[in-house]
Amino acid sequence: MTAAVAENTSPISQWYNMMTRMFPDSRLTFLNYGYLEKDGDLAWLRDEDREQQCSANLIRTLLGDADLSGKNVLKIGSGRGGNCSYLARYAGAASVTGLDFCPAHIEFCDRVHRLDGLSLIGGDATNLPFDDGEFDAVVNIESSHCYPDLNRFGEEVHRVLRPGGLFFYADTMRGDNRSEMSEQDKIGVDFFANVLEQHQAMIHQAGFTVENHVDISEGVIRAFESERGHLKHVLKTLVNEKKQQNSSLSPEVWHAFDTMFHFFDDSGVKAYKNGRLAYKLWQLRKTV
Repeated sequence: MTAAVAENTSPISQWYNMMTRMFPDSRLTFLNYGYLEKDGDLAWLRDEDREQQCSANLIRTLLGDADLSGKNVLKIGSGRGGNCSYLARYAGAASVTGLDFCPAHIEFCDRVHRLDGLSLIGGDATNLPFDDGEFDAVVNIESSHCYPDLNRFGEEVHRVLRPGGLFFYADTMRGDNRSEMSEQDKIGVDFFANVLEQHQAMIHQAGFTVENHVDISEGVIRAFESERGHLKHVLKTLVNEKKQQNSSLSPEVWHAFDTMFHFFDDSGVKAYKNGRLAYKLWQLRKTV
């Protein structure tokens, strides 16, 4: 089952469509920021996932000890499908449905991730095209800060979960440090406007029970600072290859990638370290 939504004119949708069509390479499947424990063991990883081991480790950390074997799982914000593939290959879900608003993502996933039980569909996270109680678990990683109505998103997740179902939720948000920043330190950081209280209000209003809530910023910093296996390493390789091909892309596109890499290498690391940004995860349950 694959469906696509119409091209969206929002800047974030335009960016992801452009980037995915620019880099159709299957080496880049995860888009999350990654997580590394201090002296953590990654022996559980399969060889094909080593190049993006930080990202695979993030979803593993988010799921914790939850048993999703035989469950029907919805991944909202499927991106390039790395997290969906993880749910099918590592977590043992009976079915994984990935939903994304970006048409290029749906096309990419349909081509790259040919796994039994995995389906992709275009759709809106604040107006989910599913029946009440259709899923045993919902996963959402690093996309809710883009949603125009966070509370509506929470209500929709609650609606499509069965009673007792689990919601695994993670995102970056503004931290407690609201002091002034230099222009260089603002790069990429100003993109995040949500604060913790907004996420907590969404969780409360939707009616979820909090089973776990953790700040994992330190592990995200370790991933940013890692020497291999991070999203940025794959992206830098792909960008350099494109430049060597004498691509005729506009200076604005190359500047956008320079901005992204500055966030990964400099401003983002600083922001997590000094509390201007925080990375939180929740494990929530629908009890009613």
